[in-house]
Amino acid sequence: MSEKSTSVLEQYDFQLIRSIRGRGAILCETDKGLMLLREYSGSVLRLMIEDEVLNGLKKVGGSVDWYVKNQAGQVLSIDSDGTKYVLKSWFDAKECDVRNITEILVAVRALAELHLSLQSVSEGLSMETKKGLERFRALSLKNTMEKHQRELKKARTFMRAKQKKNEFEIQTLQSFEEFYEQGETSLRLLSSSCYNELKEQADREIQLCHGNYNQHNILIGAKRVSIVNFERLSVDLQLTDLYLFMRKIQEKHNWDAKLCAMMLAEYEKKCVLSLEEKQILKILFLYPEKFWKLVNHYYNNNKAWISQKDLEKLGAVIKQNEAKKECLDKVL
Repeated sequence: MSEKSTSVLEQYDFQLIRSIRGRGAILCETDKGLMLLREYSGSVLRLMIEDEVLNGLKKVGGSVDWYVKNQAGQVLSIDSDGTKYVLKSWFDAKECDVRNITEILVAVRALAELHLSLQSVSEGLSMETKKGLERFRALSLKNTMEKHQRELKKARTFMRAKQKKNEFEIQTLQSFEEFYEQGETSLRLLSSSCYNELKEQADREIQLCHGNYNQHNILIGAKRVSIVNFERLSVDLQLTDLYLFMRKIQEKHNWDAKLCAMMLAEYEKKCVLSLEEKQILKILFLYPEKFWKLVNHYYNNNKAWISQKDLEKLGAVIKQNEAKKECLDKVL
């Protein structure tokens, strides 16, 4: 963000004490508390929907980063150069530590509480917002998985055609069949499950999801847990939030079955999952999402140079695959 971006703060009714620049945002210490200034490039419709949902969460006691309105009563502020900004309330807290079991379970409990609050908020949304949310329904898992499978095959075809292969390509091709077949198995299981019925129910009931529930968006303070960055708010099965968080945690804990069971148990203290929902959760875990992500990143970027970090990530995914299958068999 440019130096002049703080001039947009003149549109707000508070006194700026000091500001700290971070990645793509400015943390502002003001006489009315901590706030975060960020450029905004999304649609006005999404912003208005987020604003209504966040205010609803705030009313039911949720600790979330709601939007601060400017002196004109608007959520969106436009600087003299035409750049769009939003200002959000913020928290003096640290991100969830993915190595700390206590904090992981606190984050899972916070997710269950968020889902219950979102169910309550959804019922009270205006008809205009409910209609607008139709544009933010998540894509079908079946369509997403099929697309990923096609992308994997395309990348494999490219790698096979190369005469001189690098280490990333060699390791990918050696393990490709195992991961690709896991993807096909996931698709078969999904097709024979009650996923379509559950997805239709989620769309009909307007089940709201955070959309990007990970450690970076969970701020743990001395007295409360705050959830931030709802920019990917969507209508979908709420268990997709749980899946995303658990998968990221398990990747860092080598698919520890005990930890997996603890996280599920913690979530179900507030939100009990049906057998059908647990089946969908297992199918999501079974799909080789991380393998696809690494291969797709390779295919869509500079294939002539592979970072050591990506090679290490690929090695970790291959190494963890058996542990993942054992974990899923034990817990789900």
